[in-house]
Amino acid sequence: MKPPPLPPSRKRRIVRRTIWGLFALVVVLRYGVFRGYYEAYDREKRLEARLAREPRMPADPRQPRGPGGPPGGRRERTPLVVRPAVSEVPPDFPRLRIRIADADVGVLRAYRWNGWGGQSMERPSVAATVDDGHTVYSNVWLHPKGSAGSFRRFDEKPALTLDFSKAMPRREFAGFRKISLNNSAQDPSYASEIIARELFAAAGIPVPGASHATAIVNGRDLGLFVMTDGWGKPFLRRHFTDVGGNLYDGGFCRDIDDGIEVNSGDDPDDHSDLEGLLAAAAAEPAGRMERMGRVLDVDRFVRMAALETLVCHWDGYTMNRNNYRVFHDRAAGRMVFMPHGMDQMFGIQRSTPSAPIVPHWRGLVARAVLTLPEGRRRYLGELATLHTNLVLPDTLTRRVAELTARLRPTLAAYGPDFVERQEAAARRLSQRIVARARSVDDQLAGRPAAPSPPAPSEGPGR
Repeated sequence: MKPPPLPPSRKRRIVRRTIWGLFALVVVLRYGVFRGYYEAYDREKRLEARLAREPRMPADPRQPRGPGGPPGGRRERTPLVVRPAVSEVPPDFPRLRIRIADADVGVLRAYRWNGWGGQSMERPSVAATVDDGHTVYSNVWLHPKGSAGSFRRFDEKPALTLDFSKAMPRREFAGFRKISLNNSAQDPSYASEIIARELFAAAGIPVPGASHATAIVNGRDLGLFVMTDGWGKPFLRRHFTDVGGNLYDGGFCRDIDDGIEVNSGDDPDDHSDLEGLLAAAAAEPAGRMERMGRVLDVDRFVRMAALETLVCHWDGYTMNRNNYRVFHDRAAGRMVFMPHGMDQMFGIQRSTPSAPIVPHWRGLVARAVLTLPEGRRRYLGELATLHTNLVLPDTLTRRVAELTARLRPTLAAYGPDFVERQEAAARRLSQRIVARARSVDDQLAGRPAAPSPPAPSEGPGR
């Protein structure tokens, strides 16, 4: 007769209870806390599978191969569905009919973005004619835009910049001499860029506005774009009394010590303003904040850094040395940083809604200011104030809903699946906004941050 089995040891009982406890926690998180998120995610994956069956423009054999150029490039980019409108497009947004000569189309087709190891091809500019239904603009200079995540070939859905004043000085469209048509490749909600820009503007950080438009290029209906106002002196006049200072473009992941270009300025060859900022940033910690205050609008910079953190702008200056401009405000004698490229907000791609409120600062000026005790104190104070008074989840999710409702008639003209895709992305954006606010609450109160659900990719990172 076999002896009865020995009861499990205390250690084994603890291990068994721990395993079952973890299993129960996973079940609660999956089917309780994050149930709505996963249902939305499943709907979006089914929609993506359906969209994947859409006919797409075949690859142009004339398109160069290599980094940035499919196929065989370093990174394949998510294709964007382009389909002519199936019903009349309502006049809710500007509808731009762009005509480009056949020879210039060949120039645009030959361009590909190749910025991983440095920009090897200069962006070509060609002349175009633009008709907005009211005015015909001839000799509008057009060039492709976008980089690692947003660039698309001319025969897909390219992002474009239109310069109305290059051939005819002072000519403007909608009050601006230059506009950009962003293909929103990384934000199918078409809302992130607009909401983020509104937040920065409300915080006193100069930033061009954004709205929507549709575009037809050489008879091919490319559908909806996010239309952003251009940088330059018309924009600067809205925010500064002296617009003759240098306006620097940070380019792709380049810091201010990396030979960044001048977009405008009365004396573009004089970089003493930037050199003064670099010298102050390299000063010893004991006197650095005082020196920075002489050459940098520190208040606005700290506020920009706090807001970039609150909205998880991981691809901005402070966290990635990307998507920024620097302007020398000669009237104040200080440099002003301004953000852009805000199509991946509130915890997407390389971020999550539970990202730390004191991130790793990659920007040279961010490290110089925000790692000092006084800079950190001012930063945390700005972050708490903005979190309480400006970045309000109820207000922001209502704004997402407003934009979604306004987009619906235009997207419906292209088909119900376009509406469904945008609404699914808008729901995810609203969920991230709420989750981010909750995480910041917890971190400011010193509570452990709640886990963020895995975020579906909205497209390749910038």
